[in-house]
Amino acid sequence: MKNCLLCPKGRKCRGYVLSELILKLYDAVEQHSAGSDVEAIAKALTREDMVLLSEQGNKARVTCWSKGFVLVLARKVADLSKVAKDDDDLRHGIERLVVRIDGLFSKLPKGLSIDLSEMIMDVYNRATEILANEGGGAVVPATILGKVVTDAVRAR
Repeated sequence: MKNCLLCPKGRKCRGYVLSELILKLYDAVEQHSAGSDVEAIAKALTREDMVLLSEQGNKARVTCWSKGFVLVLARKVADLSKVAKDDDDLRHGIERLVVRIDGLFSKLPKGLSIDLSEMIMDVYNRATEILANEGGGAVVPATILGKVVTDAVRAR
């Protein structure tokens, strides 16, 4: 995963900060029936979260946003891998996830457009690392992740 030249690394990295905020936002959207309850979604993020998202988002470089995207997608892919019943269930979950996260990122500051095909190995490696650190027997099938991302890139 790339870092910008000025990256402070660790938890101060803009990509990391953005990923934590986007995870909160994504979870709120998921929890409230695909975004239909705007007020509940707005309450899921504190005022401090919104200020931080605005400040960090406006200062972030494409590298920061890309890193945030990889971290968010990897976290969610790892979570799906833990609960998927079979490969078809995992594939459908990842397809939905990629479309939703890509759409969410396109609506954030600077309307970032991310090249998914360039980042697929970073997402796979990070998701695998998350699963290894958290234990358990879940794995991320590279073929499923690769196929889903290839299809998403073609659909654009």
